[in-house]
Order: sequence, then structure tokens, then C-alpha cells
Amino acid sequence: MLVQGTDTALTTGKIGLYANGVAAYDDVVVTDGAGPGPSPSASATGSPSAQPSPTVSPSVSPSASPSASPSAPPGGQIVNVSTSAQLTTAFANAAAGQTIVLADGNYTIGKLTGKNGTASAPITVAAAHRGAAAITGGQLEVATSSYVTFDGLSWRNANTLKITSSHHVRLTRSHFRLAETTSLKWVIIQGAGSHHNRIDHNLFEEKHQLGNFITIDGSETQQSQYDLIDHNHFRNIGPRATNEMEAIRVGWSGISQSSGFTTLEYNLFENCDGDPEIVSVKSNDNVVRYNTFRTSQGVLSARHGNRTTFHGNFFLGGGKAGTGGIRVYGQDHKIYNNYFEGLTGTGYDAAVQLDGGDVDTSGALSAHWRVYRAHVVANTFVGNVSNIEIGANYSLAPVDSVIANNVVTGSTGKLINQLKTPVNMTYAGNIAWPTGSATVGVTSAGVRVLDPLLADEGDVFRIGAGSPAIDAAASGYAYVADDMDGQPRTGVADVGADERSAAAVVRRPLTAADVGINAA
Repeated sequence: MLVQGTDTALTTGKIGLYANGVAAYDDVVVTDGAGPGPSPSASATGSPSAQPSPTVSPSVSPSASPSASPSAPPGGQIVNVSTSAQLTTAFANAAAGQTIVLADGNYTIGKLTGKNGTASAPITVAAAHRGAAAITGGQLEVATSSYVTFDGLSWRNANTLKITSSHHVRLTRSHFRLAETTSLKWVIIQGAGSHHNRIDHNLFEEKHQLGNFITIDGSETQQSQYDLIDHNHFRNIGPRATNEMEAIRVGWSGISQSSGFTTLEYNLFENCDGDPEIVSVKSNDNVVRYNTFRTSQGVLSARHGNRTTFHGNFFLGGGKAGTGGIRVYGQDHKIYNNYFEGLTGTGYDAAVQLDGGDVDTSGALSAHWRVYRAHVVANTFVGNVSNIEIGANYSLAPVDSVIANNVVTGSTGKLINQLKTPVNMTYAGNIAWPTGSATVGVTSAGVRVLDPLLADEGDVFRIGAGSPAIDAAASGYAYVADDMDGQPRTGVADVGADERSAAAVVRRPLTAADVGINAA
């Protein structure tokens, strides 16, 4: 069924039908036939896995042509709108299976409350032509709703997009460049009962006021759970602030002991220079994987919380001042299969910082909790000013942590720099190769001084033929099942982030073509 809005009330005695079955004389014309265009997949929101560490990436349908018309699911309705008033009416009458299509133009948007689609019949709000329908006024809040997708819109307004106490809400293939003039969070997920929301294939750019591109909060005690942020392009944040200008913040100190099970994957961060933390994780049990950070000042930080894994990420500093890698506080974090090159940061901004704490296992939630049982395993470090640092700040050194099977090369400073003596640290299977004025920094049988024979393969350095890293990894880290390229670790694993293999490379550093609005 095709539902077409008009600007003129019916005057000929025809009855207009609302999607909820109410008949009235109104500005709605109903005709048979679904709109043209390919049908979307049944799972319009692309729910992330219910596990904190899923083993496969979510299935994402290939991008439609930017000029393709949106379509409704089988048995659904197309609701065409061309004015803000019609959009308001469409929101009020939205029902499962409807696709609200915005004609090219500018719109003022409002609140969508208590509207529920289903996995097979979502409510979709889509631009007729991707990027040509612009939200220039008002504020969208999706509240107590589910299975709602916003597709292909251009966001130019000056208000936070809120997803409140809702689940399976999706923001996809849209351009966010808000007209901010003061501190502003651009997208926030909040409220009790929020879960399984997805933000994917968008471009977020040009943020120059305090606030985040994306903030994931929740209730006063529990973070929103199982949200997925994937295949987005984040670029150009600055100038640098001391706080509150991360590209993404996951959780906050007050809910940092709750589990978020958030997944951030396949995102590209370029020139995200607004905060000492590019991404700040402040809750338990999250996954940050397969992202690329290019020439971005600051670090990916486990600022609060426990049991987050950081793996398969590429940090490419390009020699830019202040570029860093990963910094952690808290318990049971895993850092593996990451690649760090050309980073200039030290201290807070080192390539890897297992930092000191100012409280131990209890204390203020806003404090820096002592590191326990962190694993830094199977990473590769090339040409950074500072590679692995331990305890650069605060008084309580890390406890029972592991540094294993890493390839660490560099020409300045200590390749492994113990600024505080860790408690019961394990070194195993590492290869360090200092050149220039660099030194190894530690003396341990678990750190061999050997040339790993890294070869420049254009995008990154990988181990070459005859490398002593081949088949030389210490055992005991079964969670490292593949390498940074997605190639399987077979037999005795190789040292570092790269497994020398003839298998297909399925991951690589991301470029703008791999993410954002028109990426596959």
C-alpha cells in the first residue's frame, strides 16, 4: 500500500486511511502498490552478537545506489513526505512495516515516542535520495521505541540526537555535521532498558565544540547494552581540550562497574584531536577491534571498568605530535594483535601504557584504578617514540600482568620502559630490536634481542622470510586465534601482530573508501 501525503485537505468526499486503520477526511491519499527499489534485509537494525567478544563481523548488506528509492518490507507501506508538518504527522502515525520517505529538502524534526517495529517489519525513516534530505531544525529523540531505522539523512541541526530507553534503533548511511555553537553531544544512547542499538556507515566530521560525536550512557546504574558502532568515518575534531571532547565515550564513571558489551569495530578515525582520549571506555566487558586511527592525537583508553579487549586495531601516527595508542586502568584487559607505527606520544600518550593507579581495588569510581592482570600480547611496534610504558603516572604499579609475543622496534628511548616496577610481571616470547640511541629497557629471558626482519609492504611492516619471529611465540594465549590481517595462527604462532601466511588477507588499515555512507 502506498500512502502519499499532500498539502491540501481532501474536499471531494474521499476517505483518508491512517496506517492504524482510522478513517478520516485528512491530507492522506491511499493507493495500492509498494514503492520501487530493493527490499531491505529482514534484520534492519543489524543486531550485534550477544557475546562481548564475537568471532565474526556483523553481516552488512551492500550499499544501494545513492539514487535508489527506499522500499517497504513485504506487506508494508511507503509514506512519502515533503514538509516538516507531514513528517510530524508521519511520526505520530508510524507503525511496523512503514517506510517514511523524505523528499529532497530541509526539515525540522521532532520526537518519536512509543513506536515499535519488528525485526522483519521495522519502521524506517529514509531519504528519497541519500544525503539530499537535511535535518536543519528541531531535535530527534527516539523514546521507548524499537526496531526503528534512520537511513541516508543529512544532519545539520544544532541539537543532540537522543535514543532513550529504546532498542534495535539504527542510524545508518547518514552525514553528521551539526551546526553547533556551544558544547554539544551529537548522538547519545541513554535511559533504562536501552540495548542492541546500531550506528553504522555514517560520516561524522568537523566537531569544534566540547562534547562527543557518540555517547553511550544508560540509566543511573546500568549502561545501555550490546550496542554496535561500526563502519563509521570520524574526522576532524579540535582544537584540543583537556576533557569532554572524545570522538566516542562508552559509559561514565558512575556506571563504570556495569557491563556494556558494546562493540566498536571497523571504524576510521582521522585527525581526531579534541581530547587526550580519542575513545574513552568507562564500563565493563566491551570489545574494540579492527579500527584504524590515523594521525589522531590522544589514545584509545580503558579509563574505567574491567575486561575490555582491544584487538586488531591499527594506530598510524604519521609522525604527528601527540599521537598515541592504548592506555588502560582496571582489571583483566587484553591488548593483542594491534599494530602501532609512527606514534610520537609518551606518558599518557605512549603506544601502550599500562598506567599506575591512584586507588587499588576500591575507591572513588572517578579515580584511576590499579591495573591487574592486563595482557599485552602479539602486537607489533614500529618507529614510535615510546612503545610499551609501565606505570608512567600515579603511585600504584600494575600487578600480575603479561607482556608476551610482541615485536618491538625503535630508535629512541627504552623499548619497554618500566617507570614503576610492576608486581609479578611476566615477560615471554618477545622480540626487541633497538636501533639508533634506543635500548631494550628490561633484562629478561622473555625478551630476546633480535632483528625481526620486518619488511615494508606498503600499508604496514610485516615479518619477512627467515624472520626469527616465525614459529617462535610462547604458548598459552589461545585467544589469539588469528593475526592483524585476519589470517589464522597455525601450529606454533609467530611473534608479533603478523602471522606469516599464504592465507587471504581479510583485514587491513582502513581508508575512507572502506567506511562511511557509501561503503559496502
